[in-house]
Amino acid sequence: MDERKILFNQFLKDKRTYNLNVGYWRIKLQKALEEKISKEDILFKNKNSKGKNFYDGNPIFSYYSLKHNKAIRVIQEDANELETYKDIKLIDAWIDNLKIPISATEDKDVKELVVSIFLTNTTVEKCILLIKDWFLGKLDTTDIEIKLN
Repeated sequence: MDERKILFNQFLKDKRTYNLNVGYWRIKLQKALEEKISKEDILFKNKNSKGKNFYDGNPIFSYYSLKHNKAIRVIQEDANELETYKDIKLIDAWIDNLKIPISATEDKDVKELVVSIFLTNTTVEKCILLIKDWFLGKLDTTDIEIKLN
C-alpha cells in the first residue's frame, strides 16, 4: 500500500465526497476515543452567516469533549493544489487556546489540539494517536514534534 496516497482526493470539488469525508472522521474518532460524538459536540459548523454550508476543509472535523474539557480541530489540506507533495510535511499539529460560548454573556477557555493534514493512511494513524494522547493528557507542545516523526 502506498503510504503517501491521498484519500478523499476530490473532497473540495464534490460535496458528496466532502460529506463522506466528514463522516469518515466522525466514525474514526468515535471508535478511537470510545466516545459518542453528537452534532452538539462539533464546534465549528462550517456555515456562513446565512446558514449556508461551505466546504473548505478548515475544519474538516472539530470536536469538544466535555469529559476531558479539551477540543480538537482537524484541518484537511488539498493535495490537488500542489505540483508534488513528496517533500512536504504531510501532517503538522499545535496547541491553541479557544473560547467556547457557554451563554450569551460568558465564554469558557479551552485548550485545542489543531492538526493540519494531507490525508493518507499514515497521516490518519498519526492524527488519531495524537488525538488519543491529547485527550488522555499524554500530549503537550514539546511532545508533538516527537510524535509527528
